[in-house]
This record gives sequence, structure tokens and C-alpha cells, in this order.
Amino acid sequence: MADEKGYGDEPGGPEGGLHGDAPRRGLARTIAKVGYATRRQAEEMVRSGRVTVDGRRELDPGATVTPESLIAIDDHQLIDVIRTYLALHKPEDIAVAPIMGRRIRLVAELLPRDTPGLRAAGRLDAGTSGLLLISNDSAWNADAAGSDELEKEYLIKVAGPVTDALIDVIGAGVTAPKLGLLKPELVALESREDKASTIRIALRGGKVRQLRSLCTVLRLDLQAVHRVRVGPVLLGGLKPGRYRHLSRDEVEGIRRGSA
Repeated sequence: MADEKGYGDEPGGPEGGLHGDAPRRGLARTIAKVGYATRRQAEEMVRSGRVTVDGRRELDPGATVTPESLIAIDDHQLIDVIRTYLALHKPEDIAVAPIMGRRIRLVAELLPRDTPGLRAAGRLDAGTSGLLLISNDSAWNADAAGSDELEKEYLIKVAGPVTDALIDVIGAGVTAPKLGLLKPELVALESREDKASTIRIALRGGKVRQLRSLCTVLRLDLQAVHRVRVGPVLLGGLKPGRYRHLSRDEVEGIRRGSA
């Protein structure tokens, strides 16, 4: 469910709309550019017979279309999709994609059904909770998921009491196998108890696997991972299972790679 309405680009977004400036373009590429699906998903739509061009079923994903072509998916005419950018509070035990041999709820069940092409910008595994960015803008998703400049901030829970000396070690940087030096932009002890401690940590690039590797090297028993920030976008008080629309500044901050 949504918490508020926010920023979205004009229909078609920065990629140029249904046909943009290109007079001719491949069918699957056109469907993907509009925002209805990824390129691979669009190719499968075409091959499975769900797409018509000028009233005739087209099975070739590479078939050339023009700005005058009338394209329909499942008998619904293809139109430009208004770009939508969301922040979702992903609960634990909800997956971004199906998991083989396991029945589990999917992130898609939490998103608006009337907005085509919404996809997660990267992944949080089923056991990780917190901020997940969502949009139907594939280029923006790639910026949000793949930028090495964006800071991603987490609260991690580890077993037992963590010492101040260990926090200093983490802050100085830890070398992990295959990942090299992991040096946080921020590290702070949020809470310390006999049974568990919570550490706030921010890394540029900030993949969950980096946190897991860091804990493995330091022999910390990692119990929970909760993401609270991606670049300029904060989870804030958003409740689990709810989403909100991003502001213009948040959307553009992700594009610029702002920390």
C-alpha cells in the first residue's frame, strides 16, 4: 500500500517514449523502452504470441516497428508508461524473485497493480529487511543497484556484546577474501547487550554479501540485516509492507550517484 504520492517523469521518461527519436526499432526493444517489461521478458511476450503489430500476431522479437505501428499486448494497445519510483519497506521472508523449492510471498504482491513494469532495483535476499527501491525505469534501476558511489546503510544485529575496539577495527577497514578491503563510510554501535548487539554501517556500493563477508572474517554471528538508506533515500518511518513515492530530489540523487 502507498503512503504518499510523489515524483514521476513524463510518460516514457528520459529514454524517449514509445519510439523516441528513432524512426525504426526492434519490437521487443520498443516494449522494454516503454517500461512494460525487461528486454528478456519482452522477447518472451513476443515469442509466446501475446503481441500483435497492426492487428497481426508477431512472433519475432527483432521485428522492426515504426512510430506508426500499432502494437498491442494481450489485445491492449501499447502506450507510454508514466515513470514511477517507489521506496518499499520489504519485510523479512518476502522475496524479490521466486525461490526454487520454496513457497514464499513475493515483493510484487506489495506493489500497485495498475502500474506496468515495476521491478526492484537490485535484490535483498528473503531474510534481509528494509529499504528496497522500485521503479519501471530500467536505466534508473541500474544506477540504483550498480553504482559503486552510492552509500547503502544498514543496521546489522550480531550475537553477543560487541566491544568498542571491534568497532574501531571495522572502521579502519577489513580485508575480505575475493572482495578486498571493506572500509565503511560510517560505523557506529547502536546497542550492546549480553545476547546481541546492533551495529550501524554504511558502505559505498553496499552489497549485503559484503556485510556477510565482513562478519565472517571477524567471526561475528550475523543474525539480521536491515537496510535503512540507499544514497539520499531514507527508509524513515515507513512501515513494513508499505511503499511511498520518491521525491524529485531523491530520484535525481540516485541518477547522480549522490551519497
